[in-house]
Amino acid sequence: MYSQIFVAFVCALLGFFLAYQFKLLSIKDKNSVDKNKNSADVLAEIESLKKEKDELQKQNSKLFDDLKGIEEEAAKGGNITKEMKNQLEKSRMIIGSSDVKGPGVILYLTPKSTVFSASDSDYITDEELIHVVNLLNYSGAEAIAVNDIRITPQTGIKFASNYIWIGNNDRVSPKDKITIKVIGDKTNLEGGLNFIGALDYGALGRSYDKKISPSSEISISKSTQKMSTDNMTIDNK
Repeated sequence: MYSQIFVAFVCALLGFFLAYQFKLLSIKDKNSVDKNKNSADVLAEIESLKKEKDELQKQNSKLFDDLKGIEEEAAKGGNITKEMKNQLEKSRMIIGSSDVKGPGVILYLTPKSTVFSASDSDYITDEELIHVVNLLNYSGAEAIAVNDIRITPQTGIKFASNYIWIGNNDRVSPKDKITIKVIGDKTNLEGGLNFIGALDYGALGRSYDKKISPSSEISISKSTQKMSTDNMTIDNK
């Protein structure tokens, strides 16, 4: 019975995400066909889509909460073991679908004052940010957020239109202060960031002030990014 409920919740969750993606594609197709459409109408439709996205995210959050409640009840009834429940919770933390907290460090990247009169080549791009994320993972990071945008195993980072895009919908400006929260062993994380030349890569070295602040408790919110498993299955061999 509980397995059927789990499947129902997962299907409902996927349905919400698919509805949102379909809405995006519909607007894109509509804009490409009707090039003479009034720009005010387009902006109004985009604003409506943003509100719909926020509502879907709220419903998505409620689904996860309801699912967690079902797991709690199932564990009490002996239908699933506590170990299985712990594994589910660990999996959620790893893929970024749960809020997490723990010790770690906060890295602040602040453009130097001289940058504001410099060319765009003096700002960081996706290359520098990917370098930092990779450095943190190598140093034992368990959870990372850039300007409170959770980095997941499927998060892509790409520079376009003077912004660094994180995932499909979120972006940060390299001209503004960037805050990177990291949960993990503080000593290892600090050691990785303070390693000679680690934060001198590209524009990081010449155009940004860096500050590393250890913390006994850092909170990182769950990701709003859609996770895809369309092309993979469990290998039971």
